[in-house]
Amino acid sequence: MPLGPRLRRHARRTAKMGRKLAKTAPLEWQAFARSRPIDPDLVVYESFAGRGMLCNPEAIFRALLSDPTQGHRRHVWVLDDPKAHPAVVREFANEPRVRFVRYRSPRYHRVLATAGVLVNNATFPSTFNKRPGQVYLNTWHGTPLKKMGYDEAGGAVGSRNVVRNFMMADYLLSTSPFMSEVMYEQAYRLANVGPGRLIEEGYPRTDRQELDLTGRANVLSRMRKAGVDVPDGCTIVLYAPTWKGESFHRPINDARSLAATVSELESLLPEGHRVLLRAHQQVSSFVGAEPRLAGRLVPDDLPTNEVLGVTDLLVTDYSSVFFDFLSTGRPVVFYAPDAQDYQQYRGWYLGLDELPGPVVSHVHDLAKILVAAGTGGADDPSCSHRYLYDRARERFAPWDDGNATQRVLDVLLNRSAEGRRVRETARDGRPTVLLYLGGMKSNGITSSALNLVRNLDHERVDVSVMFNHSEHPERRANIALIDERARQLVRIGGVKISKRDYLRRRKLFTGRTDELSRRDVIRMDEVLVDEWRRTVGDASFDHVVDFSGYSPVWSYLVSSAPAGSRSIWLHNDLAADQRREIAGHSPHHRNLAGVFGSYHRFDHLVSVSEALCRINGENLAQYAPPEKFTSARNTIDHERILSRSAEPPAEGTVLPTDGPTFVTVGRLSPEKNHRRLLEAFAILAADEPGARLVIIGDGPLRPALELIAQSAGVADRVVFTGLQENPWAIMAQCTCFVLSSDYEGQPMVILEARTLGLPIVTTRFASVSSAVGTAEGLIVEQSVEALAQGLATAAKGEVPQEAFDPVAYNEAVIAEFSRAVGLPIR
Repeated sequence: MPLGPRLRRHARRTAKMGRKLAKTAPLEWQAFARSRPIDPDLVVYESFAGRGMLCNPEAIFRALLSDPTQGHRRHVWVLDDPKAHPAVVREFANEPRVRFVRYRSPRYHRVLATAGVLVNNATFPSTFNKRPGQVYLNTWHGTPLKKMGYDEAGGAVGSRNVVRNFMMADYLLSTSPFMSEVMYEQAYRLANVGPGRLIEEGYPRTDRQELDLTGRANVLSRMRKAGVDVPDGCTIVLYAPTWKGESFHRPINDARSLAATVSELESLLPEGHRVLLRAHQQVSSFVGAEPRLAGRLVPDDLPTNEVLGVTDLLVTDYSSVFFDFLSTGRPVVFYAPDAQDYQQYRGWYLGLDELPGPVVSHVHDLAKILVAAGTGGADDPSCSHRYLYDRARERFAPWDDGNATQRVLDVLLNRSAEGRRVRETARDGRPTVLLYLGGMKSNGITSSALNLVRNLDHERVDVSVMFNHSEHPERRANIALIDERARQLVRIGGVKISKRDYLRRRKLFTGRTDELSRRDVIRMDEVLVDEWRRTVGDASFDHVVDFSGYSPVWSYLVSSAPAGSRSIWLHNDLAADQRREIAGHSPHHRNLAGVFGSYHRFDHLVSVSEALCRINGENLAQYAPPEKFTSARNTIDHERILSRSAEPPAEGTVLPTDGPTFVTVGRLSPEKNHRRLLEAFAILAADEPGARLVIIGDGPLRPALELIAQSAGVADRVVFTGLQENPWAIMAQCTCFVLSSDYEGQPMVILEARTLGLPIVTTRFASVSSAVGTAEGLIVEQSVEALAQGLATAAKGEVPQEAFDPVAYNEAVIAEFSRAVGLPIR
């Protein structure tokens, strides 16, 4: 029987309440966990998001557990599912100091928030935020051969949580100066800002490769118990390929290919050789179902480095496992049939001629070299590649000598670098600037932010930019335009606070600070500092800038940063913007109330023109003293404008070909006053039958403006193009640029039009002089009649026009920016 309207409404309210409670409970739990005291004796270990007791964290754990001087410590291992790792759980079932937690469970969040020591070989999730008093060691999981981090295409966004974890870590483990410089400082851009210290003492996991006869026998016994067929006295050939990024979605095909390679290779080798496969974790669950690999597959729960300790010959392609194997002194052969394609697709840090072993592309050639190993002949890799092998060992694994674990623990537990290879991340002396770019929507603020990042002198200033992660196509397209020289810090996730703190935060962000007690304000400061730390770890910057200026979330967050100076941009007459209405709604009333309330936390309030600085200084005087108000105009990317203007307009854009063609660009919203422009154009059109008007942009007023064009009788002579990814290609085909705004911040579209050589007709508003002077265009009063007369003047070709030098303009503006935020000026 169907429910009545009242019952349906009740059911919807109940369901909504249930969803809210489902979201609130985990947040309350995490907030509670972070309020608990830190236990200095509790150590938490995680490898590959809980895929097992693996890698460097395992080596550190076993050393700590067996150390009689460390018996006071308790140990928690994170596993994706403890039931899926019965051997590990069974091994420590009777050890009271060891327990296991499920990844992302409530207990997981509790131990992450309260452990005194945290050890991870990859990353903790975006919800993790290291607390003061905790010590975080990130060991990572391999020396890089393949390009990583910012060195990959699109790697900045893909590395967002890695960078965040590295910025949060107290110590970063490194095998060598090569790894420190190439991976940490270059690929992940930690140079100049990374707060953690680099421990260059080798990898603890490689200690497990140092096996005596008893140790070797134990490992072989464990392998046999795990189902690996290893005859006594055989030569063990371990094939350990990496996962190829392009085959991620077809692991079954990978499994078949690997099985075929193992079978063919073993058939070509003489009796006494045994080919085993160590598959990448992405395909390991699939290769186990391959009958051809029965007895030849090394399971995941056997430590890789112990298996390397009994391996006689290693075969790999692009896996960094060979760096670990170098400490054994035994031969490595690279089987890479797709080497050239893969190098082009992913990129390497080493050339093929630098690898410490032969590189072959056919299984028959691989078998030939493996047979020759140890013979002393020309094909013996120990002879043919001895120099490269020794050089690689010295360069990439100089301290993998069987004692790395103890050296790392000396630093981690004693917090002392004395006698150990521990150093700060590199600094080159450039001042560091962090810019929050805004919401990355296609608007003037985003364009100005992107232009600024391109025009800053990156050789003189270390530039970082920050924005929220987004999957929205428009925002991702704008993110892709960020100058690659800038370090990108991508904020992921959100603040995890209790309901009480959420309500306090909402009052703060809507300007209702009078409703907050002093205790509330202190608590909000703690929350903001905590969220800043979750976002960028313990990194610090000389200067931080909220370039958007419209989001209270970000204005309060940026103003909480530990920095030499804090600046916020004022792109408009913000008091007028706060009052602006669209269809009876004031879109910026609440958010700007919150932003204004944060102004006292900033050192500099930067308007985008001198005139606008005076207006904001007067209208916003209650929020900050006059000495904080300053100005700096926006830069322009003239090279991009000119190059893109030569492209054809977007498909479907029909432009007139005769008579004067006026063009305007901007959001279709009240302050742009397109209504005045349409009415003025209608007056001109009566005398200029060939005249046309092109309106580029979109917004809430478009339907109303289209009706105005119809009622004025000019609908057939006005083109509404909508939002354009490349407006300059359209502008370049027009004869005059016109702007009819009531007010602007800095009208960047005028500078873009001047770059394209277009005459300018604009209404007079306070900041117009920041883009065009009386000798550089025609400035008219804010009336339909005055604007119509200006259009008529332009139709006659009588608008004053001086050449615009964008290079000189940008140089002057960058000096203004530097002065505004406190950077040294050359």
